[in-house]
Amino acid sequence: MIDTNIIISLLTNSEKVDSAKAIFKLLNDEELVITLNVLEEVVYVGFSAIYGCRGFKLRDKVRKGLNDECEAFLDGLSSFMEAFHIRMIPPSNDPILFLNIIRTYRLLPADAAIAASCKHNGID
Repeated sequence: MIDTNIIISLLTNSEKVDSAKAIFKLLNDEELVITLNVLEEVVYVGFSAIYGCRGFKLRDKVRKGLNDECEAFLDGLSSFMEAFHIRMIPPSNDPILFLNIIRTYRLLPADAAIAASCKHNGID
């Protein structure tokens, strides 16, 4: 399972890229998967960085049309996912599991959805 921060670090060549590469190499022998929530977070974080805003302001900018930098970001993300055969796993449809994960691990909903998807698909 690949998390948002690893993908963003690799795609944007951030200051954490060396750590992300080391973690990515450790995962290289495993089937690489993400959840829909991770993909959503990657796009949101990428677009937020490109446009320099979040929330409703970001939504309004995206609705006007993606700029060239956003298009390039999406192209890079697609190429990255294709090159490493990254598959998206299906989400959990169990609301009790989701709520229990929030309670047990003290997670916010987006992170709990990722954890529930992993648990639903047998990923630790």
